[in-house]
Amino acid sequence: MPSLKGQEMASTICLSGTYGSAPNKMVRLRWFAVPAAIWMALAILFATSSSSVSQPQYFFLTQDVPVAALMIGFLMLVRWQNEATRKQLLSQPGTLACAMLVMAGIAWIGHYWLMQGYALSRDEDLARLAANYIARGEMGIAIPPEWRAFRGAMLPEFQHPIGGERYWISIYLPGSALFEALVSLVADPALSQPLLLLVGLAALWHVSGILLPARRDSRIVVMLLALTSGQLLFNAMTPYAMTAHFALNLLWLALFVADRPLAHAGAILVGAIALGLHKVQFHALFAGPVLIILLYQRRWLLSAIYAVSYSIFIIFWLKFYPLLLAHSLDIPLSGAGSQNASISPRLHSLDPLIYIPRFFAWNNALLLPLSLLGARSAAKGFCKGKAATYPNLLFLALAAGCLVGMLLTVHQGLGWGYRYLHGYIGPFCLLAGRGWADRHTVHSTLRPVLQSCVLALVLMMAQAAMIYRFVAPHARAHAAIVARKADVVLVDARGSVFGQDVVRIDGGMVRKPIIMSMAHLDPGTVPDLCQGYRVEVFDRADFVRAGVKEAEIERSTTTRRMDAIGSYLKETGCASSKLTGL
Repeated sequence: MPSLKGQEMASTICLSGTYGSAPNKMVRLRWFAVPAAIWMALAILFATSSSSVSQPQYFFLTQDVPVAALMIGFLMLVRWQNEATRKQLLSQPGTLACAMLVMAGIAWIGHYWLMQGYALSRDEDLARLAANYIARGEMGIAIPPEWRAFRGAMLPEFQHPIGGERYWISIYLPGSALFEALVSLVADPALSQPLLLLVGLAALWHVSGILLPARRDSRIVVMLLALTSGQLLFNAMTPYAMTAHFALNLLWLALFVADRPLAHAGAILVGAIALGLHKVQFHALFAGPVLIILLYQRRWLLSAIYAVSYSIFIIFWLKFYPLLLAHSLDIPLSGAGSQNASISPRLHSLDPLIYIPRFFAWNNALLLPLSLLGARSAAKGFCKGKAATYPNLLFLALAAGCLVGMLLTVHQGLGWGYRYLHGYIGPFCLLAGRGWADRHTVHSTLRPVLQSCVLALVLMMAQAAMIYRFVAPHARAHAAIVARKADVVLVDARGSVFGQDVVRIDGGMVRKPIIMSMAHLDPGTVPDLCQGYRVEVFDRADFVRAGVKEAEIERSTTTRRMDAIGSYLKETGCASSKLTGL
């Protein structure tokens, strides 16, 4: 079997001749738009059929439906012929580099202007928390003895079980936080995600040159779709690990398709880091379908090297990393360190009906239809014979990875777009470039793509307004808590949307006011808290004043326990502000 490098000629012939050879062929996208409209209608029916609306359904109805409706309308109307043109946007490397730098710059500015410099969700806060203690050369945050009885109320969720009573440790793997920590030593840590975005975009351009060597127009399509992805832009404004997954997946792919010994060594090294960014399954599911190519080519030695290397890396991150934590912090190993890896507990939350439209709505309108055309083209080319095996194998592997990602659309919590597909945006763009090459000649006008980019930019401005309206009130609520002249602020988040996530260890340092979740507070510890500290309460009325949306209160064991705590605070006069009636 010839190597990938040796088959580049076949790729060039295949993509410059057979595909897109039908001149003046009218292209319509109603084949995608009509099923998409039906899908949206079913999703709306599902989301509005229950008496209460869940958080994913709320975001779907308020953020995704209006945007997706406009995008589907565009796809229903857009049509074009293979009109010839000699002018190509972004045809000069300098122009492309400037566009990438502008996108990264907007992401950095947007962290402060749009996201208010605030880590909104628990996942974001933990990423920032881990970056803070790693930057100090620590493996976790030591819990002061006087606060150990309140540790669960001070950091309510996603603590590593190894930390026990002595340390707060993020449950997630440290790779992404380590990168932010390194950046923080020399620059603004908020630059870490924009820098990773630049790495990913540069790697995407490089990979497109290998997979689409004779189709510069298709490479431009690939980059235009990435540069107008709201999901890429807005998530690069946050501490989420997803931008790192986007960057390292594409860097790994660029090294893999180079198909040289040193490049494969580099890919293995990048894979070791990518597996430890956040959770091992994200990179493993991306790389797996691509590595199957080596088996098809009967390159047994290289297949074995990758298999052994990845097995070692996965064992290290799931087994030896917890041991390293325990040893460095001098704490007993709980044996629960590998729970990070499993996605099975979340499979019950599969909801492609809601999450695939969310991914669609936060990207360019042409991304999914063109990528489907690209996957279809690769499948057809593969069936025609081995003359086109090289590009088809790679594109089919990328399509398989994208399919797996779309099948595993589990609950993501907060996120702009569907962030669990973030690492696949590059492959989607590459497949879309292949789809463009399938339907157009090398000199076809890019007018429809440019029209979709204009639409994407307009919609991104609307989405920026949506994000600001949601994030700013939570940032104000957190700022109001920090400004309290108290030793301890108890947060009663009942009746507020995502109010619980304002509870955090700011800056990775335990300092006053100590913010605690009333929902996670042991009633037996409240008297000690009242005797030794000035206590205030931040409740529903305070959240409303900050502009946080209200939510229905569900009665449960937790709410009854919180009622008991509230009654004690009122009776003893412990809290200097009164609880509102709930």
